[in-house]
Amino acid sequence: MQSITPPLREFLDTIDLSTLRGSPENFSTAKHTGSADLVFEANIKTGGKAGLFVGIIAEHKSDVDENVLNQISEYHHHLFAEKKKDVPVVAFIVYNGKDKWDPLSKPHFENYPKYYHKIGYPFMLEFLDVGYGINDDDLKNVSPVTLVALTSLKYIFDEKKFTESFREAAAHLLKLDRSPEGKDFIRQSLSYFLWRWPNRQEDIKMDRPEIVARRGYETFAEHYVNVGIEKGRNQEREKTALDMLAENEPVEKIVKYTHLSEDKVLELQKKQGSSHSK
Repeated sequence: MQSITPPLREFLDTIDLSTLRGSPENFSTAKHTGSADLVFEANIKTGGKAGLFVGIIAEHKSDVDENVLNQISEYHHHLFAEKKKDVPVVAFIVYNGKDKWDPLSKPHFENYPKYYHKIGYPFMLEFLDVGYGINDDDLKNVSPVTLVALTSLKYIFDEKKFTESFREAAAHLLKLDRSPEGKDFIRQSLSYFLWRWPNRQEDIKMDRPEIVARRGYETFAEHYVNVGIEKGRNQEREKTALDMLAENEPVEKIVKYTHLSEDKVLELQKKQGSSHSK
């Protein structure tokens, strides 16, 4: 994949991806409570003693967040240092927001004299800008599962593009994998994104499904289901309206009975009249 940078490729070449495993990601102390998006461990391939492994923290951002490195520092402390896991850790910031952003462009202590800029974080950092750093050609070279995930992230803020691209990506995945796991991955991808909420000012946001439910948002998955249900209801209402028009029922009665707008009933009446005249 063209978008993999040399440092990231170098990292991937050192680990055995088949050993990738999830790690407990929550921490809670008197001062801190929270959870990283994803925490993994993976064994080193070669070049060291047997049993060496690396820690991996993945943090997703859909908005610019200048506090992200402090946030990851807390994760590192509580998930690795505090637990006496003296292993190298690589932190990934996966970003797909509307605005261009590079949290690694500034030194750790930028307000200090240049001498102190050499002081870094106790972990390696990689920044992946999905929105701007991955183009359509790159997407042709990934697995179907990765395609669904990246398409979701890349186009989520463009409703039209998202609808078209996600449908294509999901169809491609289902051609190769119609298993419950493949279908569930598509559902979970949609459940991670929140539909625009009519009574709120925020744009589309992303969060874990359980948080989405608590806040009363409608997810993309729910939206598409609800749109389908509403489409079916409208079709049934229109069929009822056409039957009532055929029986010469007054428009006012049809509007009241079907809950269609008067304009819609008149439109159906006009269509019915034109079809009868043919």
